[in-house]
Amino acid sequence: MFSALKQKIRKWRLNTENSFYEKAYIQKFGALPPFESFLIQENKFSGRKLNIIYLTSYDGTFSVNNTYLPLQELGEVFRFEMDPKDDRKSWYAKKVDVNRAMVNFIKEKMSLFPIDVIVCYQSGRTLTQETLDFFKTLSMPIINEGLDDERKFKSRKGPDGIYRGMKDVCSYFDLSLTTSKSALIKYALEGGKALYKPYAANPSVYRKLGLAKKYDVVFVGAKYGTRPMYIDYLRQNGISVLTKGDGWEEGNATPDEMIELFNQAKIVLGFAGVGINDDIFILKGRDFEAPLTGSLYMTQHHKELEEYFVLGKDIETYKNKEELLEKVRYFLSHEKEREMIAQSGFDKCLKNYTTKAAYEKIFGYLGL
Repeated sequence: MFSALKQKIRKWRLNTENSFYEKAYIQKFGALPPFESFLIQENKFSGRKLNIIYLTSYDGTFSVNNTYLPLQELGEVFRFEMDPKDDRKSWYAKKVDVNRAMVNFIKEKMSLFPIDVIVCYQSGRTLTQETLDFFKTLSMPIINEGLDDERKFKSRKGPDGIYRGMKDVCSYFDLSLTTSKSALIKYALEGGKALYKPYAANPSVYRKLGLAKKYDVVFVGAKYGTRPMYIDYLRQNGISVLTKGDGWEEGNATPDEMIELFNQAKIVLGFAGVGINDDIFILKGRDFEAPLTGSLYMTQHHKELEEYFVLGKDIETYKNKEELLEKVRYFLSHEKEREMIAQSGFDKCLKNYTTKAAYEKIFGYLGL
């Protein structure tokens, strides 16, 4: 009951925020812009090796594999990680000191190398006003990535008075990249320049290993929201599901183990909900990582997936636990069809959705 109430409150807040920004945009600029105006259409990257400063708040598996490593393929990367332990409770006590250390890091690298671009994975939670003012003094382009803008573009204010999301900081970057369509006009209203960054994955990491398919269904991810309900339902109906991640009895999987498990899975299970919500669905990095490992990927159905995949041909989807069970049973007993979809998903991602190509287009857009 409490979880359902929290879902309703969060959805109401999100819808209210989106509605507010849409009305404000129309009032200030006129009609809402076409989505195509936020896309980079061509790859104009020069191909030269770049000197890149990468400033990250915290590097989890996703950002290491799909940001840090692809950037290294495009040049020399000088990385500053603010909070390796991601110690959220004590963060604000050290925020000023860590920011000053980061600024000194930037100054040191600029004194030693001709820096071409700064790539950030930052937010109002991590940046001080002093750092933001420093950014405005720099001559090279500064990019910031927002991967959770669907629900945290604004968020709430921190103890220092800065909103924890992108609202108060986006105007200090030359370019913001977001995977949230609804956030694009929010950036514009708050003085930022934003483009849509299509989802992609790193095929140098997420790859086929040629391992035998020994698991029926594999899910790697934290245990929260409605995820246990779906997985328990499968298990109660005789489906063997291997789960790894925070909260599961089987424990966590290392990054290398996760890729091995995906390779060994007949079906890789995905979820599309935002946080605890099972009624707000978005694209996930896993939608592109899992197919590159050569296994059938099955996730919750929503319209945005259709912009990337042919559903039923490249990946499979489900709308409820009953349909999930039905499709899992079908594909476990129809190996040829299962492997055809897995191969099609692999081919689609390898051809169209790789992180290196995504960054090439971004850097080319900046004239690099």
